Amino acid sequence: MAVTTPASPRVATRVGVRPAPIRTPRPGAALLAALVAVCAYAVFAHGAVGLPEEPRLQIGVALVAVGAAVGLLLTRTLALRAPAEAWVGVGLLVGFAIWSGVSLLWSVAPERTWAHVNRAISYTLVVVLAMTLASSMPRALSRVAYGWLLVALACALYAIAGKIIPGVEILGIDFNHAAIASRLRAPLEYWNALGLVMVLAIPIALRLTTDTTRRDVTRLVGIAALFVLVVAMFMTYSRGAILACVAAIVVLTALGGQRLRGLAVLGVTIVVSIPVLGLAFNRPALKGINVPLDERVPDGIVLGLVSAGCLIALLIAGWGMLHLERRTPCNEQRTQLVWRGLAALAAILAVFTLGAIVTAPDGPGGWADRAWEKFTQTSKDEVSDPARLVSSNSGNRWVWWKEAAGAWSDKPLHGWGAGSFAVTHKMYRDVELGVTQPHNMPLQFLAETGIVGTLLVSGAIGFLLFCALDRLRAMRSGRERDLGVALFAGAVAWLVHGLVDWDWDIPGVTVPVLIFLGVLVATPWEPRGTPPALRSATGTRGLALALACVCAGLVIVSAALPMLADQKASSAQAVSADAGPTELQDAAANANLAARLDPTAVRPLLAAAALAEGRGRLLDARRFLLDAADRQPYSSAVWLRLLELASKTADRRGAKAAAQRLLELDPIGSGSRALAARLALFEVPAAGSPTATGTPLSPRYDASQAITPTPFAGPAAGAPRAGTATTPPATATTPPGAGAANGTTTAPPPASAGDDD
Repeated sequence: MAVTTPASPRVATRVGVRPAPIRTPRPGAALLAALVAVCAYAVFAHGAVGLPEEPRLQIGVALVAVGAAVGLLLTRTLALRAPAEAWVGVGLLVGFAIWSGVSLLWSVAPERTWAHVNRAISYTLVVVLAMTLASSMPRALSRVAYGWLLVALACALYAIAGKIIPGVEILGIDFNHAAIASRLRAPLEYWNALGLVMVLAIPIALRLTTDTTRRDVTRLVGIAALFVLVVAMFMTYSRGAILACVAAIVVLTALGGQRLRGLAVLGVTIVVSIPVLGLAFNRPALKGINVPLDERVPDGIVLGLVSAGCLIALLIAGWGMLHLERRTPCNEQRTQLVWRGLAALAAILAVFTLGAIVTAPDGPGGWADRAWEKFTQTSKDEVSDPARLVSSNSGNRWVWWKEAAGAWSDKPLHGWGAGSFAVTHKMYRDVELGVTQPHNMPLQFLAETGIVGTLLVSGAIGFLLFCALDRLRAMRSGRERDLGVALFAGAVAWLVHGLVDWDWDIPGVTVPVLIFLGVLVATPWEPRGTPPALRSATGTRGLALALACVCAGLVIVSAALPMLADQKASSAQAVSADAGPTELQDAAANANLAARLDPTAVRPLLAAAALAEGRGRLLDARRFLLDAADRQPYSSAVWLRLLELASKTADRRGAKAAAQRLLELDPIGSGSRALAARLALFEVPAAGSPTATGTPLSPRYDASQAITPTPFAGPAAGAPRAGTATTPPATATTPPGAGAANGTTTAPPPASAGDDD
């Protein structure tokens, strides 16, 4: 007699047959744990921005990729299946990584370009690993969602603890990370990134709360997590995070289920959090800057008690809502009535807002002009003032956006090289503000990689989003789809937030989103029999595995070399001025080794020059600086050091040439202009210099070939006239002759240290 398996767990329970549990293959569970661990490291390692955190993350991703390759090709316990559109997106990401690498040929910041190439490669690996996870285990969407929720919740609790228990240290973890500014930023060390981490988890917590198939305890845990995430988001004072959260809620409401429940839960959570936020935003010890610890501890205790009380009140309200949900189930009529009430409330708010604008001084036009003026003006942003949440000031973003647009307008096709904005913005700025990104991902891609790179990366993200949305539409309604919509809402929030920030350069917020998209595009998961037994890796599979290991090794080496070079350069710079001959010799050896490990970096050469200068070897110091100028002809820090050395050695001709180049690269920098202005008092002839063997310029540099770009908003004050947009030629040329440097005859602003690239 044939025995059939019940069609569903519900039918199985009805007939008294226990359904066979779906067992997740161990490699799939290991891959899930590895990806969650990657996200946790990226978040708690200060966002994995810079050295050595980002190379460590990239090495970890490469090692996980090797393990996944073994599972795919050797043991065949993992699978990789995805639609063609998803592979197009992956291919475009690979193309963007290749294009970023090609931009090394013309990049004005090759050291940063190398870092961007490694980042693009690791991002591509993350997407493929997420696709492998979704293809290899059931319920990958929900498991990724819950894993990320745990990471974000731990991050939120750590951040809020900086306000509540700043004087406590547990297991070596110091929670006094809000000593400098009350605005939450730890552990990512950037408040906007921390706010985005909260936004990426809020839709997941909301869906956990509104899932009617779960137990009451689980749903109450979800609303408690939502409360913590919302409070942490608002305490970052990040307007971009609030904007991204609104976008996520719109997507979650439009595509997901339980729409009214979700809005109701979110509304109640925000209302209950008002006392906590009101206290944190108004107490001087909780919102001030550099407040002593003994003043923050008492107010932190009060904040903790208020937070606990509000959380208890929220749980009681949630318990009441659960009982009301059972007694008064929603029907079509009640649902329509609630939607009409919400529409009426929105209309009333719109009328009041419009009335306030119409009755404003000078009418709507005057109101718009004042708002635009406030948005575009350059001013000191009060980053630790909660009042900034209702301010229309752009935080100086408008200035940086104009600089990026100006850089792109000069090189629209290929840009200035991946990661180059930190260098080019000095040539285009008309306000002296130090920044390394324009705080706008599309403009950053345009300025650095041109139209080609922008089309590649935007096409990759667009294809992944389109494929993820298509897969969501194909899924049946239920828990898995609702969590998939939550992940998709987080990806849209990341995209919106990228319009006002530099999220691509922060792996702590970009890696989770790429995992979301990778899992979404490879879902739904359909089992295709049991994994085959262990087989030997022969033939094509063995060759593919070997090739994958070689590629992963290259990625590891590419990520490790800059990290090791930076560590050696730091060791060289850490030597004190009164060190002995042996220590100085070891430091010089470390600097030389660092220069060989990273052929694009100038920091090791600057360290070697400083050591040589400290040992009285001025010719050696000049040689190191000339090598640095060869590596990065657009580095204002290098030319600043050349100018300083020429001034010390009375090399008049070289000092004037270095000053001219420095003013071309940083025309309004107060430090460079102040040093250049000192040449007016420079009366010692070059022939009288003890090192007068030629001007301290690279033989490859010709001032007549140098770029002096025109800023997007017009020429900057003191900037030379624009020239031809070409890089310094690679052939030997005659060094420029002596002559007064442009813009050095006028009184400069007060002297300050030059910005380091």
